[in-house]
Amino acid sequence: MRLVTLIFTVISLAAQAQFDGPGGQSGSMSIDKDHASITAWATSADLQVGPLQNSDSSLGYPTLGTVASALGAFDGDLVSLGDGGTITLSFARPIQNGDGYDFAVFENGFNVGLSYYLELAFVEVSENGTDFVRFPNESVIDTGFQTDNFGYTDPTKIYNLAGKHQAPYGTLFDLEEVGMNEVNYVRLIDVVGSVNDSFGSRDSKGRIINDPWPTPFASSGFDLDAVAVVNGTLLKREEHVLTGVNIYPTRANVYQYITVESPQDARVELMDMQGKIILETIERQFSVDQLGIYLVRVIQADKVYTQKIVVE
Repeated sequence: MRLVTLIFTVISLAAQAQFDGPGGQSGSMSIDKDHASITAWATSADLQVGPLQNSDSSLGYPTLGTVASALGAFDGDLVSLGDGGTITLSFARPIQNGDGYDFAVFENGFNVGLSYYLELAFVEVSENGTDFVRFPNESVIDTGFQTDNFGYTDPTKIYNLAGKHQAPYGTLFDLEEVGMNEVNYVRLIDVVGSVNDSFGSRDSKGRIINDPWPTPFASSGFDLDAVAVVNGTLLKREEHVLTGVNIYPTRANVYQYITVESPQDARVELMDMQGKIILETIERQFSVDQLGIYLVRVIQADKVYTQKIVVE
């Protein structure tokens, strides 16, 4: 069991967050399929389909779409991942960490009046196709009841999960947030939206994620339309990058204290490569008892600084 040691007290931060709104609204971290900042689309993919319903394998597998459906521009041609299914996409050229958002994922969610039908997926990136880093993500959707296969989801209760924005808007991701300068692969993993601990998926803070489930249809699970490469000055996020932060050492031994120099009102998160947040604190020194690669995120209001560290 991983143990994180602090010099002082660890705090527990209540999750009453509200995040950006639906696609197209002011302040939404989304992009229209025809936006001029889109420069390229995925060119190849590897698909590993999950079952129609992971609690009953006898139901079979989804049949909507093929790998080709996920390639090229947004066009309404979809491939369904099934419960817990994955698809790994690659591109003609690496995705670079630019000034702002770097890529976007398009699903086929839709709105009915003021409500939204959304299916979600985790997002991971890799330089070599073997070692993937998951984007930190959050879901504060009520889990007191199961969102059924015709139920709606509030996008303001979701952060950094693909599918939170309805078509034709894509959900945007910034490589700065996972401390990477260049990636060649984007991997999507269907969120199993069951509120049953035996079947459901959890966000980076260990909370169960509630989205439409079960969906034992040909289009079960996350329905991917396209993944776009984005590089546009209209989407710069410089105002969201926290400055004045120094984290050292970036290569440490187990139990060696790591120091974070940052504004006093900032909080610190330590995240593993699977996107799990294993520490939240307002203190400025900590140590880890297991070897591995981690991300340290320093957060002040809506500004974030991310640093990769190695414990060896």
